[in-house]
Amino acid sequence: MLWLCIQFPKLPLEVLTRAQREAPQICAQAVVEQQLVVDANRTAAERGVEAGLTIATACALCAGLKLLSRDVQRETQMLQQLAQWGYSFTPVVSPQAAGSLDSGDDRFACLYLELSGCLKASGGLAPLLQQLRRELRQMRISHFMGLGHSPSAARMLSQLPEHRQWLRETQTPPTPQQWRQWISFSPSKLLDCDHKTIAKLYACGIKRVSQLLAIPLSEVGSRFGRGFVEYLARLNGTRHDPVPSYAPPPEFHSELFFPSPLDNSEQLLFPTGRLVRELYQQLQRRQLYSLQLRWKLDFGQLGCKVFGVELSRPMLDPQRLIALTKLQLERIQLEQPIQALSLTCDQLLPLEQGQLDDDLFGESSQLQRSHQLLDKLRARLGHQALSGVTLKESHLPEQAWQSADTLVLQSNRSAKGHQLQPVNAPRPAWLLPRPDRLQSREHKLFYRGEIQLLQGPERIDGYWWQHSRHARDYYIARGEEGSLYWVYQDLTSEDWYLHGLYA
Repeated sequence: MLWLCIQFPKLPLEVLTRAQREAPQICAQAVVEQQLVVDANRTAAERGVEAGLTIATACALCAGLKLLSRDVQRETQMLQQLAQWGYSFTPVVSPQAAGSLDSGDDRFACLYLELSGCLKASGGLAPLLQQLRRELRQMRISHFMGLGHSPSAARMLSQLPEHRQWLRETQTPPTPQQWRQWISFSPSKLLDCDHKTIAKLYACGIKRVSQLLAIPLSEVGSRFGRGFVEYLARLNGTRHDPVPSYAPPPEFHSELFFPSPLDNSEQLLFPTGRLVRELYQQLQRRQLYSLQLRWKLDFGQLGCKVFGVELSRPMLDPQRLIALTKLQLERIQLEQPIQALSLTCDQLLPLEQGQLDDDLFGESSQLQRSHQLLDKLRARLGHQALSGVTLKESHLPEQAWQSADTLVLQSNRSAKGHQLQPVNAPRPAWLLPRPDRLQSREHKLFYRGEIQLLQGPERIDGYWWQHSRHARDYYIARGEEGSLYWVYQDLTSEDWYLHGLYA
């Protein structure tokens, strides 16, 4: 097994600030919890602000320090999002939350990835690590990595600077002998145990793991307990090192928090693009799609506003998704400053062969343009402004169609199952809601003047099992002003009716 541990040392700060654009003169910011500094950005760190300081000391060191309250819930959501991102590389993923100040646990949140099953698909270890680092930088997530034959070894080695430097330069996984050398070389303070045990190790003169491994396990157990001996066995790989496996939910959720609330919809374009690209990466890698994007504008205690972007067919193009979202934002009047922006896809569906447009010059290209037009109209005018028409199994013109809530376009090549085909006959573009009776005098028909029959008849006869028989002879007629009409004679009553107008 080949385990990669990715630690996120600045997650408490970045879940609150990663929506900001990179700026060289960004103000000093620090995350606080229980009157103590948990994390600080570079500007504040340059003035001496670091984790563990009290708020009073931090403000004395850095005038104008902006304090942000730690949001553990947002950290948990972000860690779950990172686990879903990691699942797009390997099916064996395990997230681990950060420690809390109450328990004295100062461990960072981390993500375990088992890489042995995905190296070949990614082109090897070096390309895979480069891609992981690149995408984490795009998400504005600070990190450092460690590689080990077990999760415990990977976590410990991720804290060793020499190992991290080697990991940036290596092309192949290390051999078992190299694993043992890295572990033996590590300082004892990097062991995953409480501060009391670390202090006891240093009091005994054990400053390297190699010194600890040279002691018989029976003596180690008598001094430090059986749990510590089991941890060393997992570290060495002599005992199985289980971690809880992550199962991704059938949905996507990501959120950006704004320390300085936004009061202009144009300011949302940058964070909107970031969230859409994160969605696109996961959908593309996992071969999924979603037909609806749900955006939420959070105004804090003043409520929220939700709007959706609907797609008429699967699409994996972030630029078009951003453009459709922009059209929706243009319709929204912001009455309150926005404190957070979130993107949710409630249902992710597996992408099947032939659902994406792969024909550059044929029918699919024209169909793709039609779908793009429908999506833009829906985003600009709203869902209620568009409706569709579908066929029904009936020969009577007024019963051969029905309105639909949505517009559906489908190519003949991709049609499956029983498909109704329209009648192959000249039909008017405008069908009257109810046939209009025509005047008839001296074997002549009148509608805004005399009309003449040009073509016909086309007989529609049937429905004898109903209360009344429908027997009609349809004709195409021309009026005095040159308009073309669709008229018919009822064969039962011999009356004439106007049923449609040609464009």
